[in-house]
Amino acid sequence: MSYGLYDHHRRYRRRIWARVGKVALWLILLGGVAGFSYLVGVEQLKSREGSMQEELANMIAAKDKAERRAQQLQQIAQTQEVRANELEIRLQREVPGGDLAKLTEMMARKLAEGVNPERIAFVIEQTSNPRSCARPETKRFVLPTPIYKGSNTQVAFADGAIIVTGEGVPARNEGGSPEAWYDPTKPVKLRFTDAAGKTEEMNGTLPLTHNLITADKEVRLTVGAGARSFVEVTGEVCRFP
Repeated sequence: MSYGLYDHHRRYRRRIWARVGKVALWLILLGGVAGFSYLVGVEQLKSREGSMQEELANMIAAKDKAERRAQQLQQIAQTQEVRANELEIRLQREVPGGDLAKLTEMMARKLAEGVNPERIAFVIEQTSNPRSCARPETKRFVLPTPIYKGSNTQVAFADGAIIVTGEGVPARNEGGSPEAWYDPTKPVKLRFTDAAGKTEEMNGTLPLTHNLITADKEVRLTVGAGARSFVEVTGEVCRFP
């Protein structure tokens, strides 16, 4: 009896220890898996941290490069602005503008037409602001249109040395049909003919002004709208030069 009881206790202890061994083995395995996972995770974090640091370094380098490029472009822009200002100043200094440009163009045209340079120089030298002019005179004439080309369609100034005429756009009635008289709100064409037969034309909306020089006279003309069909021309004849 005592032998059987002893054997029973021994088998029981063996089963207990076997279970404890299995549990310990599972704990060791789980601990190993957990430790391995931990090590893998640490390595992944290190690798990811290294990649992020490298990416950050690349971004910082790109930012520095962009800032340097922006500074270079700003310097280039400032240099170009300085050069543009210098060219503008030089252009204003060397190329005439305004009234001087008009006078330069006029002299170039006269020289091209064969006018003696000494004559041009003399006229410029003799020209001055004080003027000796006759009393302004106002005359009127019927401005022709494609419909009306009758009489009284021109006037003369400076003892007939300057003839003024022209042509207008017909006015229209309420029905849209053209009338014989011109429309003063539309552009007109004016012609100025001197004693030598030379004609100058001017186009525009009234009033218009025009200056001419014939022989020893300067004629300043102002043309404006008058009564229906008419234009009024005020002429001032001054001694020239």
